[in-house]
Amino acid sequence: MPVEEDTTTKKIVDQIALNIRNYNLVNKRYNLDYHHFISSRSKGIKKENGLSNWLKTSEASKSIFRFLSNFNMNARASKLVEVTTFHLNIQRILGIIDVDCLGCFDMSVSKLSIPCGTSTVANELKTLFNYCASPGKFSNSGGFVIGSKVAHCIFPHMCPMIDAHHIGISLNRIHADDYFPPGNVWADYLGYSPNGKLNPSTQGAGRNSWKDDQFLCSIGFYARVYQQWQEHNGNPGIDTFLKLDMVDHCSCIPRIIEKAMW
Repeated sequence: MPVEEDTTTKKIVDQIALNIRNYNLVNKRYNLDYHHFISSRSKGIKKENGLSNWLKTSEASKSIFRFLSNFNMNARASKLVEVTTFHLNIQRILGIIDVDCLGCFDMSVSKLSIPCGTSTVANELKTLFNYCASPGKFSNSGGFVIGSKVAHCIFPHMCPMIDAHHIGISLNRIHADDYFPPGNVWADYLGYSPNGKLNPSTQGAGRNSWKDDQFLCSIGFYARVYQQWQEHNGNPGIDTFLKLDMVDHCSCIPRIIEKAMW
C-alpha cells in the first residue's frame, strides 16, 4: 500500500524493516520472478565477462523481456514490442551510453553529477531513460513505467522501478520539504537544476510530467533514504542495509526501498 500523504524520510526509515516483511509475505510471486531475473543476469554477466558483453546476447534480451512480462508489462494497455525488435533495441543501448562506466557507479556514496567517460552519470542516465521510454523501443506506447523498468533491468543497483499505482503514488506523497537528495541541494547532486515538479502524481494528467528529471530525482531521493537509514542506525554499512531483505537475489538499494514504499 502506498505511503500516507506528507510522509517523511524518517517515517520510511523507521518502518522500512516492517514494510519489507509485509511485502515479502504478500508478494511471493514477484519475489520469485525477481530472483529468477537477477540470478540469470548475474550468471550471464559472469559467463560473458561483463555487462556490455551480456547485453549483446539474445539471452539478455529474452531474460529482460520475460521479467517485464512477469511484472505485468505485457498485460496492460501498452504491449511490449515483439522479441526481435526488443533484442535489437537492447543492443543499441551500447552505442548511446557508457554501460561499463554506469555499471561501476555506487549510489550509496556518489552523486549523479560525477564524471562518466566524457559525460556525467546524470546525463548518461537521462539518455538511457529517454531512449527506454520512447514509444516503440520496448513497449508500443512507451512512457516512464517501461522506461524505468528497462533501466532497472540493466542497472538494478541504482535505477528505481516507477509504476503508476504504488511507487509513483508513494513518491508523490513525500512531504515537499523532504523530497531531496543527500546534501539537500539538487543542483549539487545532479550537476544542474531540474525542471518542473520533482515528484508529480502518476495518476491522471500528472503522469505526463514524469520525465527524465523526475526519474533522476527519484534516484536522489532513494539515496537520501539510504543515507538517513545509515545515520539513524549508527552507519553500519551497506551489507547491513542489504540484510534488511533476506530474500535471495533481491538485495539492492532500489529494490529494498521499493518494498518499503509499496
